[in-house]
Amino acid sequence: MTPATLPAAAPPSLPALAAALAAPTELAQAVGVLAAAGVPTAGLTLGGGDRVLLGLHRALTGRDVAIAAACPSCGVLGEVVLTADTLPPPSGVGDGPVRPPTYADLAGLPVGSAGAAELLRRCTVAGRGPATADDLAGVDDSLCGPLVFGCPACAEPVRCAVDAQTLALRGLLDLLRRYDREIHLLAAAYHWDLATIEALPDSRRSRLAAYVEAER
Repeated sequence: MTPATLPAAAPPSLPALAAALAAPTELAQAVGVLAAAGVPTAGLTLGGGDRVLLGLHRALTGRDVAIAAACPSCGVLGEVVLTADTLPPPSGVGDGPVRPPTYADLAGLPVGSAGAAELLRRCTVAGRGPATADDLAGVDDSLCGPLVFGCPACAEPVRCAVDAQTLALRGLLDLLRRYDREIHLLAAAYHWDLATIEALPDSRRSRLAAYVEAER
């Protein structure tokens, strides 16, 4: 799945985003955000969802997800920007015994080793022979795992752990905290009700909240 073939996503309103991120688990939050953006998740692979979440993060916050790590050789801090446009495409399904996991495959999994076994069973393609956990790991296209990039100062490899879903949702939660702060400032200053404040265009709400903040 390349950026050109990702499902179309319409950035949700901030109230809709808040409702999605109120879910009790990270998986439910991710599914909720995707659903609020009009993206069906039943057949969507985890890697496809990760890429859509990165795009929604950019559309809603105005910036890309970025991670920073210090070089173990020279100590210089390097940064990598994660976008659907710059990340390598998934490896594809191929003709192996398993297919990449989808969000539907993760629904209702038991915990521990039983959950891993059940996920393998759900992703095994009928008629392609026995499958192993290594087979599943080989086709899992989620953007979660080790990332290696060159140090900007000395070019030595820098390794860090990445979870695109977690990072994108964390950025959206930070956005909601600023949103809640703006609502609080306007409610306290103007005594408007919640519906009136939420109906304001994002740019005007932020501008008015900045005026209130400056006068405090």
